[in-house]
Amino acid sequence: MAQVLTEQAVGLPLERISGTAHGSEAWASNRVGEQYAGATKSGNVFCKIEIAGNVVTKSETEGFEEWTTLASMNILDIVRQTNPNPTNDKIESGRVIVQNTPLLIPHEGNSIDLAKALIDGSQVNVYVTRIGHFKGEQRLPIEEYTFTNCAIQRLQDKGDMLSVTFRATIIKKIINSYDKEGTKLGTAEFTYDLALNKVE
Repeated sequence: MAQVLTEQAVGLPLERISGTAHGSEAWASNRVGEQYAGATKSGNVFCKIEIAGNVVTKSETEGFEEWTTLASMNILDIVRQTNPNPTNDKIESGRVIVQNTPLLIPHEGNSIDLAKALIDGSQVNVYVTRIGHFKGEQRLPIEEYTFTNCAIQRLQDKGDMLSVTFRATIIKKIINSYDKEGTKLGTAEFTYDLALNKVE
């Protein structure tokens, strides 16, 4: 049986719930009062794309003006498949495979720059960061990824979103840890050069 949403059932006047609302920012903006005072009003994962040294992404988020919101969660996918025979102990027989990374970002004017980079093979660098919130709106990077010397493999228009798939040559991942007050406790990282099959 279909349920009809009323002002009384939702707790908001109808004009506040009509129309489209997407993401945590719209969700938090449509709610008022102390109950939602701590609601997150910015994205948690951002990416920055450089084409031949020029940044083509942007946002209005303070501190991330050269970044754009990232909607996809599959940031790094590494596989090393070895011989499935359990009696074969040659672990080193496996080959490391880094899957091409798909990014889902807002479909904006930079889609033209990205299409040109795909067509002419321009070098691209991609940066992804996942931020954590400490003491309200204090934004600090928890995970940081750097994909260097990339080639765009595929672009897909998905309405108001754009899917960008790329292949990287060098990958760097950093994990930052903090206490509950936002004081940095330490960092762990690795860099993998796919061309040399070397980890630093």
